[in-house]
Amino acid sequence: MERQFNFTKQAIEDLPLPDTRIEYRDEKISELRLRVTATGVKSFSVFKRVSGGSPVRITLGKYPGLSPVRARTLALKHLADLSDGVNPNDQRRVETISVVTLGEIFEGYKRARKLKVSTLKGYEGVVRNHLKKLVNKPLRDIDRRVIVDIHAGIASKAQADLTMRVLRAIFNFAKYEYCRQDGSSIFPENPVEILSHRKQWNNVRRRQTHLRPGELSVFYKALQEVRQQETPTGQSICDAMLFALLTGLRRGEIFTLKWNDVNLRAAIFTVYDTKNGLPLELPITKHVDELFRKQKGRIPSEFVFAAENEYGQVREPKKVVGKVKELSDTHCDFHDLRRTFATTAEHLDVGSYKLKRLMNHSTGRDDVTAGYIILTAETLRQSAQKIQNYFVKRMASTNVVAFTKVV
Repeated sequence: MERQFNFTKQAIEDLPLPDTRIEYRDEKISELRLRVTATGVKSFSVFKRVSGGSPVRITLGKYPGLSPVRARTLALKHLADLSDGVNPNDQRRVETISVVTLGEIFEGYKRARKLKVSTLKGYEGVVRNHLKKLVNKPLRDIDRRVIVDIHAGIASKAQADLTMRVLRAIFNFAKYEYCRQDGSSIFPENPVEILSHRKQWNNVRRRQTHLRPGELSVFYKALQEVRQQETPTGQSICDAMLFALLTGLRRGEIFTLKWNDVNLRAAIFTVYDTKNGLPLELPITKHVDELFRKQKGRIPSEFVFAAENEYGQVREPKKVVGKVKELSDTHCDFHDLRRTFATTAEHLDVGSYKLKRLMNHSTGRDDVTAGYIILTAETLRQSAQKIQNYFVKRMASTNVVAFTKVV
């Protein structure tokens, strides 16, 4: 039998069983095809070569569930759609994708983005605590009204804004990740933009808390008292707090610092797990050297400020920090200590470029001068020592400090 014949029930029933899959064309509508497999499965489809594009095949259904007459009707409908530039396959794909949920897109977002562990943990906390009711909701059903209600319903203004920033990132990801065949987005609108339009962002002011000069000795005395009563892990945390004050580093950068990143002979150490992803090489000053040597041998671990746990790393220092705060009655969270470092550096007239480098803050692309300045650990050494000398003198003002006397 020829590969083309008039599709009728009888003719289809009389087809021989092929050794391999074979395809037939309908005499009345040549784009209507019938595929027959070696197991006897017979399926209707439409196959058309689109001008300027790839051939399109649209599956209609299996015989005998779909009759030849009904197959022709469906074929004509799909051919008309293709003539109008509408691809039924794309429509089906869009219909499937358009019901994708917020949770599914969030999982795709996490796989596609190289997020730091701390960032990922924060995002997952936001979704778990504030977006739980939306996780199984199709993204298309999360409109401006839903956004406004959720934002207004979160008690903490800072958490409300953070939740909306996470949600905005998920919508932006979906906008470019889920597209039609012509490149247009299935989710073109980001409903979180309504907050900007209505000026409803809380814009919580950044914290200004830090240690004032007169509080440094009080802080250090409390730190030492807590340290004497603590376990080896608690002692590591106390030393890490002092290290934070002396260097201005972030908590995450301190507790991920490894001995492999410390070169005592060259008097430099390198922070790799930074917020901006760029390694930061810093000088080991006299005071930092003392701190590093105190950590040696206390707890066997690859991490400098180690813990007696299965990770060998401090995971949550909050309890020890709380004791120091309560005893000293000062603001001495890790970010308070970072703000204290920056404030003190400004007070001591450390240059802005050196301060940005010490704190690993990126300079803007429009700052042409910054692109020509290469700040090495040696270039930063004098400024780092100057800041630390100031802290040590202030902390020694009540004779409670065991640091080497600064000349």
